[in-house]
Amino acid sequence: MKNPLPPLRVEQALRLLPELEVLLPLRSLILAASRPEEQAQWASHGPYLTVGKRSVEPAELRQRAVQAAEQVKEHVSALYAAYVEALECQQRGEPGAAVNALREAGIREERLGRGVQARAWYETALALAEGLQDRHPEIEVLLALGALEETLGRHAEAARRHQRALALAEAEFHQAGAIAACLGLGDVALTTGQWTGARAWFARGMRLAEAGGDLAATGQLHHRLAALARRSGELAPAGEHLRRARECLEPQGQVDAGLGREAAAVAAYREALAWARRGERDAGLEAVIRLNLAELHFAAGRLLEGEEEARRAEQVAIAHGLTHRLVQSYLLMGRMRGRQRDDTGFVFFEQALQLCQTLERSPALEAQVNQEYGLFCTALGSRDEARAYLERAREIFEALGETSEIEKVREELQQVSA
Repeated sequence: MKNPLPPLRVEQALRLLPELEVLLPLRSLILAASRPEEQAQWASHGPYLTVGKRSVEPAELRQRAVQAAEQVKEHVSALYAAYVEALECQQRGEPGAAVNALREAGIREERLGRGVQARAWYETALALAEGLQDRHPEIEVLLALGALEETLGRHAEAARRHQRALALAEAEFHQAGAIAACLGLGDVALTTGQWTGARAWFARGMRLAEAGGDLAATGQLHHRLAALARRSGELAPAGEHLRRARECLEPQGQVDAGLGREAAAVAAYREALAWARRGERDAGLEAVIRLNLAELHFAAGRLLEGEEEARRAEQVAIAHGLTHRLVQSYLLMGRMRGRQRDDTGFVFFEQALQLCQTLERSPALEAQVNQEYGLFCTALGSRDEARAYLERAREIFEALGETSEIEKVREELQQVSA
């Protein structure tokens, strides 16, 4: 029998849920169980249709909650087991194995998008590893911490972790660790606009990778050097690096996009989507590919196609609880509305901010949302609002110690005040 009561809006359901750590999985479940309203036309005429306006049936949520509770139980059991394993390793006089057990617990947390929790496990593992004569476990933990901090947008902290990992790896002749540290340091420099530093780190990693015959790392480094060359306007070197990256089995869509072959890049991304949906579906990869496609359309001025692809990424992110990707999809849709001088785009930024504050809990991502929101307001001529959002972004970046991001926001504030 059909439920005679109307469903609730997601935003209503979230308001009734206390902001407690133990309930975070339930918040993601609410998103995954939500449905668009039947009359909604999300593709082109629904600027106000964000996840908060979707509907959720409490009865369906009750059924899903039972399954989610079992999954949480399995996850917590695995964490407990990792901790007990670490204790047993300590008891046997195997502290290196204990470090690895703690690091594996962090990896489990990170796979679920629980960055703060993952960092806590990594920090505990690092404290133990720092007292060992064998420095390899410490190198592995530092690399994991560096990668996590970069994912969370904490670039200064990521650089510090990678720098320490590099120093230890070189002292211990740990070539794979040294290559990974160079990649990490180069990524931080590239993300923060320090191109000279990025080139130096990637070149250093390349020498190590080629000397050791590490094909996968060589391909990654060629792709990073190509991105750097392209941004510097050095198209011939960029093409050569991308050709060599292709030989090392780099993703074809990124190669073609890097070379400016839009049609080929779209085709490659479409093929990658087909692969991502085969067998055991990789929702995270699918969301990333769709966001890349949306960015490609946006850059080419195909805003309708771009929004359609961003909406598909949104649907994947909602269904699988990928909050970070959901925020990215709303940021992209908001930027597209800003390009059109369409003030309805504010809805996407407001929803992204709400997600950052209730689900994602990533200060760096929240700062990015505020920064993009400020630029959107600037495009629409709302200078006071633009200044407020940019100031908030600056405050968060300052708290995170992100010097390069602070400088960018300061420049944007000066433009608003001019």
